Amino acid sequence: MRARDIMTTPAYALTPSATLEEAAEMMTAHGFTTMPVVDADGQLLGLVSEEDILRAPAAPGDPDTGVMLDGGPRTARSVMRTSGLAVPADTDARELARRMTDAGVRSAPVVEGGHVVGMITFQDVLRASVHH
Repeated sequence: MRARDIMTTPAYALTPSATLEEAAEMMTAHGFTTMPVVDADGQLLGLVSEEDILRAPAAPGDPDTGVMLDGGPRTARSVMRTSGLAVPADTDARELARRMTDAGVRSAPVVEGGHVVGMITFQDVLRASVHH
């Protein structure tokens, strides 16, 4: 079984200009802990996690961390990480589980040719292991 067989689709993603409030809304609406950030062509640029949002300053120059998304025009681009786990769609599910646990991530974008085609979560991997 491969990542493409168990990934969640459609592939929800953020644009670099998405506000952190929009990012938080999308994460909670779709149950992801991490969201990919993509360019206009769907190419993966980076990742925004719940933690990235929670650690974002409340306002420019504010030393307090600010969960509360009222600090002005903060965007996905301003907090995204450009390193992280993205998995090719043909990755074996067992290898996928190992890579995710080693990296300490609970969800990751699935990519084909650099384009995000889905998301994979621990829940997807667990569901696949129970059914096979």
